[in-house]
Amino acid sequence: MIDNYKVGERIALLRKERGLTGEKLAEILGVSAQAVSKWENGKNVPDTMHLPALSDILGVSIDSLLLPQELTILSAVFSDGLTHADVTQTIDKYVNGNRLSVTISPQFIGAPFDSPRVSALTVKYRTPSGAYYAFAAQNESLSLDLASEGYPENGGFEIIGAYYGNVKSFKSVMVKIKHYDYFSWDEIRVNHETFPSSPDADEPEFLTLIYLNRNGMHVISCREDETLQYTENRTVLRLKDASSCILPGVITLEWEKDMDCTWAGALYASLKYMGEPYTYEQLMGMSGACYRLGFCEVWDWSATDALVAFDYASVLFNAIGYEHIWADRVDKSSRGEERKRIVNDISRGMPVIAINLRIAPEWGVITGYSDNGKILYCRTYFDREYLDESKEYLETDNWPFLVIHFGEKKEKPSELEILKESMRVSVESFEARPNRGYFQGKQAYQKWIEGLKDNALWDSQNQKPDIGKDIGRRLGVNDSMLLNLIDARYCAARYLEENAALLGGGKAHQLSEIAARYDGIARRLQTFRNKLNSIKDAGSEPICYNTMDIRPSCELPYRLEQIAVLESALDDEAEIVRKIKELLV
Repeated sequence: MIDNYKVGERIALLRKERGLTGEKLAEILGVSAQAVSKWENGKNVPDTMHLPALSDILGVSIDSLLLPQELTILSAVFSDGLTHADVTQTIDKYVNGNRLSVTISPQFIGAPFDSPRVSALTVKYRTPSGAYYAFAAQNESLSLDLASEGYPENGGFEIIGAYYGNVKSFKSVMVKIKHYDYFSWDEIRVNHETFPSSPDADEPEFLTLIYLNRNGMHVISCREDETLQYTENRTVLRLKDASSCILPGVITLEWEKDMDCTWAGALYASLKYMGEPYTYEQLMGMSGACYRLGFCEVWDWSATDALVAFDYASVLFNAIGYEHIWADRVDKSSRGEERKRIVNDISRGMPVIAINLRIAPEWGVITGYSDNGKILYCRTYFDREYLDESKEYLETDNWPFLVIHFGEKKEKPSELEILKESMRVSVESFEARPNRGYFQGKQAYQKWIEGLKDNALWDSQNQKPDIGKDIGRRLGVNDSMLLNLIDARYCAARYLEENAALLGGGKAHQLSEIAARYDGIARRLQTFRNKLNSIKDAGSEPICYNTMDIRPSCELPYRLEQIAVLESALDDEAEIVRKIKELLV
């Protein structure tokens, strides 16, 4: 019999394990947030039509969702230290009667790697007594039950498994690792002196380590004659390469995927790689970038850049507990030192945030280097059409004109202090004066509206330079500003709603109302943008922003409709700022 409450507990547990909010899960599934809340509270179970997608997102079978056992497989990864395969669903299927017993092999796991390296399965599981980790190397058995207490989560750094050899023949070398740990080496040199080879070994051999830190269980593999190094206060192991280093697995970045602020998106990708548990919406909210709006009278795309006129970065880095190091428009005489800093960060497993890496001045992530940093690799919002299976990252086109490094970790403010600082930024950015030619907040709304009212700017027959010929450009900028404003206000709504309770009492209710108002602004803007982008001229193709073929969206009726939407948003935001000022008193 299906137990609604146990099903709900399992959905909530697996959702949190995958770093999803209830709202995000609802959005992915195309259901309401209230529906997900009812599932997790045991008031009802998901409809049959949602079960396949839900089980796929949470990484377990439908049977496991509806008839959960007390032994819960939270995640399972099969890895040779370079390639990682999520096999949670596969392992979950073998839990029977609150017991798991499997013998590890690539064929059994269903993730055969064409690799000479020793592979291992790492598992995170939960029993009534807590959450734990366990592992087994290939050809070994893994057995778990309700009495199994493996390595607890959130523990300190510890190497718990060590193997030397290759897929044909290998042996445990944990005795060697424990011996070398006595010397507190900063590096582990993998050679036949530190790890003696078998007499009959003619093919390359590898050291494969399984270790724990506060971010979970990890597998790393190092070829003979290479070196592993401890980084981040001896809590992470990385391959050492003086001439090249790639940080694998930095997530892809794309517009219209609920991460349209390229600065916050690049930060989210970097922090996620570093094991930090922040969502994109949290970064937008904590920084105050969720309240931003910029506009320049020449209608330039740069107005959408989060840092073009207001310093949201200092606010955010303080909130997440990192120092941040700026390199602003480094001249060629100093480029060598900055290159060394980038190389040092990457070699320590720290991505670097930068702008203007490829195509156009948007934020992205420096993810690696070769030739001692003379070649840089990156993840940007322009990558999708240029990537294929042969390469994970593209080379940068340009030397960036602004770089942000993650510095040392420091003590973070309380969640309440972070929320109040975010609220203060909402007021400051709305009332900010123009900076470097960019209008901000209230004035940005006003100048944007004035530009839409100026019929001369939208007259394709206008013979003045930079008027008629640039209508396509202005349409593109207009759409980009709408896209970024919608994304930002949705983030404001989610961040404030998620943290409103921190204020307590009636203030919490008032902040929830403000969050709802931001959500209303975003929805009205989204409805208008959807309408704008669906316009077709006499049955032809949709609006094209990069040609002289001007579509009806620049005509007066549509501009008047947008003006009305923006004026309504401005009125709402002025009232929001007034209410936030009262809450901050």
